[in-house]
Amino acid sequence: MKISDALVFAKKSFESSGIETAELDARVLLGHVTLFSKEKIIFNPDIELTNQQEENFISAVARRNLREPVSHIIGNREFYGLDFFVNSSVLDPRPDSEILIAAVFEKFPNKNQELKILELGVGSGCLIITLLKYFPSAVAIGADISLKALEICKKNAISNEVEQRLFLKESNLFNEIAPEKFDLIISNPPYIAKKEIADLADEVRLHEPMLALDGGDDGLDFYRQIAKAAAGFLKPQAPVIVEIGYGQDDDVKKIFIENGFRFDSQKVDFGGVVRVLCFRV
Repeated sequence: MKISDALVFAKKSFESSGIETAELDARVLLGHVTLFSKEKIIFNPDIELTNQQEENFISAVARRNLREPVSHIIGNREFYGLDFFVNSSVLDPRPDSEILIAAVFEKFPNKNQELKILELGVGSGCLIITLLKYFPSAVAIGADISLKALEICKKNAISNEVEQRLFLKESNLFNEIAPEKFDLIISNPPYIAKKEIADLADEVRLHEPMLALDGGDDGLDFYRQIAKAAAGFLKPQAPVIVEIGYGQDDDVKKIFIENGFRFDSQKVDFGGVVRVLCFRV
């Protein structure tokens, strides 16, 4: 099978399965199994795949047709210019979450500041690891209830060379965090309402951890828990910055204000939807 034949085969297969990113997925998966660059694939259509490459590619195409995310098949996802290992134990890093990083940069423009940061629900570590890369004097605690997620976060911290400044803790939000004060608390908690989970795309519903999706009956359970306890872990005037779901901004603002916080600012995502909220005591 030539490169050109492999791409045609995969694209037609994906299109038959209703996968909208058929051409892109075909090229990414072929690059993964062959270790060829995008340019080599584009400009060398007549290169013959080895038997092993062909076998691995057909297997990868089959997995994608079952709606397994490409990132899980190749074991990698880019976020804010960094690479992160991912699998079904963590949420895929998403472009919308980069809005939270931008919000932190606005609040802390001095990248040499010695920050102490806490992330609640660290998952793959994409948020906290990115911040540690850009704030070389910062230290952080990453909390997660999932040991599998913490293992992946540790792997990503090592690969991105911040493991000496990131301390991981198995904890349900603040439950196992020792009393101390932070310059910043961040979180992208589960925010999908339980009744809406069945309507999620198969790539999410079948292949991402339910623990990281289910936000309770109205999707707001974790914001209530964070708002109730966060003040006791913040230095004076320190912000808590959270990512939220579509249309949740008014409800989340109300939750934090009712718990003694004042609304500070918000940022919208690439579609103009309010995606990140910042509060201070």
